[in-house]
Amino acid sequence: MSASARTVAPMSAGNAGTRSAATAAAWVSGEPERLQLDATSWVDVFRGWMHSAPGVFDDLARDLPWRQGRTWRYDHYVPENRLHTSAAPNVHPALLAAHKALRNRYGVEFERPSLCFYQHGGHAMGAHRDREMRWLEDTVIGILSLGVRRPFLLIPRSSRRDGPRQGIDIAPGNGDLLVMGGRAQADWLHAVPPAVTREARISVQWRWTSRRGRPEKGPGYYAPRHYGRS
Repeated sequence: MSASARTVAPMSAGNAGTRSAATAAAWVSGEPERLQLDATSWVDVFRGWMHSAPGVFDDLARDLPWRQGRTWRYDHYVPENRLHTSAAPNVHPALLAAHKALRNRYGVEFERPSLCFYQHGGHAMGAHRDREMRWLEDTVIGILSLGVRRPFLLIPRSSRRDGPRQGIDIAPGNGDLLVMGGRAQADWLHAVPPAVTREARISVQWRWTSRRGRPEKGPGYYAPRHYGRS
């Protein structure tokens, strides 16, 4: 793992720490491959990080209060092209173990996880940045993938200006985790494009920002869009 990754010291010895470590290890384990996207942006990829991923997928798909939101586009509302929800980490022991493991490895306090449910290949997400976080120059974003393997593209923002978009496909499978850090939200787009499949995927996201640097201006991905006026 790169020396630039955030790490924290292991938990001190004791019964509570031992029980916590044992519980986390029962659900998640593994070391990442770090991909250096550029000089200031990186992504860690943990293959097969979550154990018993098919069962966790079934539990979340069945038990969470999934809903389909709406987004205002120009002159009318359109349904979002996926379902979503949020949950406290302790909604499932696997998510609680994942939350603690991420916090301990990267040394930051993440928000409660949010989840997206792609029920089939037509459910997708266009290329975007998480601009609603506002401070994007130093972030850590963890995404756990459950269910069918789908493309997950990372695209440099410069490709918009310099020619056709040349992206990196992480293609996370069932139980894989990817963690984007540094300036990845400031300088890179990410997307889940449509795929030819009838199988479903759930993504679980944890986000943190240092709130350092210059905040983003302008609307985020979900902000209303209107026709321009001449």
